[in-house]
Amino acid sequence: MTPIPCPWGPVRALQEMLHTIAATDRTLPFLRPTGTFDEATLAAVMTFQKIHGLPVTGAVDRQNWQAIEKAYFAACRRRRPPRPVTLFSRRDRPLAPGQSHPALAHVQGMFRALAQVLEEVVPTPSTGVLDSDSAANLRWVQAHAGLPQTGELDGATWERLVRLFETFVTQRPASPH
Repeated sequence: MTPIPCPWGPVRALQEMLHTIAATDRTLPFLRPTGTFDEATLAAVMTFQKIHGLPVTGAVDRQNWQAIEKAYFAACRRRRPPRPVTLFSRRDRPLAPGQSHPALAHVQGMFRALAQVLEEVVPTPSTGVLDSDSAANLRWVQAHAGLPQTGELDGATWERLVRLFETFVTQRPASPH
């Protein structure tokens, strides 16, 4: 078989779609998009055809293209990152020390994770109650953010806490244990 070079045309689009589908369907071989209809592309097309009950020819006609396109859009929907959840907003009334709220269990979990990378943060159990350690952690966040140090969870403090968590926890590479 003679490779057909096509750096940005339909072959590259086909490969990109098959590559995306393979990310969610492990029965399809991994394919690196090159723009050339090579042996790897032929194998991926034939595997796709077999999996989807199409005649296994290796040729991509309109019916095959539409089936690949449909599978590609389904794979894109599955790969989309989950929508963020807002646990606390600026519109919520502040939570004072001693109060309980379901979001506080998550806040306390964030403090436990932050305590692993920031010495000043105290790890707190997830009780859902704004205890003294959680209030101290909130005052620490507020002090570093230039906010009034109330120890309450309010919208501005929540936003700073989320920013800290994203910076020091979710953006760090996972540890290899």
